[in-house]
Amino acid sequence: MTDTNKDMLNGSITKAITILNCFSYDKTRLRLKDISQMTGINQATAHRMLNTLKEFNLVEQNESSYSLGRGFLKYEGIVLNSIEIRRIGLPYLEELSNSLRVNVNLAILDEKEVVYVARAETPYSSYAYFHIGMRRPIHCTALGKVLTCKSPEIAREVIRQGVTRLTMNTFTDEVEFLEELEKVRLQGYAVDFEELSNGINCVAVPIRNASGEIVAAISISGPTSKYPREKILEYVPGLMNCANRISARMGARGNW
Repeated sequence: MTDTNKDMLNGSITKAITILNCFSYDKTRLRLKDISQMTGINQATAHRMLNTLKEFNLVEQNESSYSLGRGFLKYEGIVLNSIEIRRIGLPYLEELSNSLRVNVNLAILDEKEVVYVARAETPYSSYAYFHIGMRRPIHCTALGKVLTCKSPEIAREVIRQGVTRLTMNTFTDEVEFLEELEKVRLQGYAVDFEELSNGINCVAVPIRNASGEIVAAISISGPTSKYPREKILEYVPGLMNCANRISARMGARGNW
């Protein structure tokens, strides 16, 4: 294959991925015109790309709009099983969830966002809708604070790029947020008291690897009516114990 052909192939792959990245939980169906406008790819080329993706069931067409195809489903389990922290941590999350009768989340940092990779649920707590792969910002979540408390440069960059004030309690000032991260680093856990959503509180603790790096975090969250500040802080010891056990499996030494 010549260098020119390689460049053409890479260009096609890039365009196909750009098209696929247009779809999200908020935009599950898109028209050809929408995709062309979002990607800058002309409609003729975008249409040709979409037809190719349809051949592999990666895109489906319904009348005048497109959506991601079922072909992606066969990769879901492979991707999830490849995440080591999920494989190791899920049994511990389930044990903690059953013991405390609460839902417990496991998340990692990806591209300066919090990404949920596992969740243990209990019938005693039916709060909220979560899905694996869900993303949340770092500046207004307990998980985000824990995941970046030892990486202030990440938080600094995120704040300087501009963040949204989602509630009256959301951190938007760089100095204040860095002070909050230092507090989290020292105490070993983070809280989010109605910073992401009004009426929702959350507490999170870190998971470390053999090098002492924070590689993930676990959290408990819920409505303020059920989890006021005093109540949700009662879960810190249980969360820390669970996180330390997972960290030990990851090769970490000692507790936080």
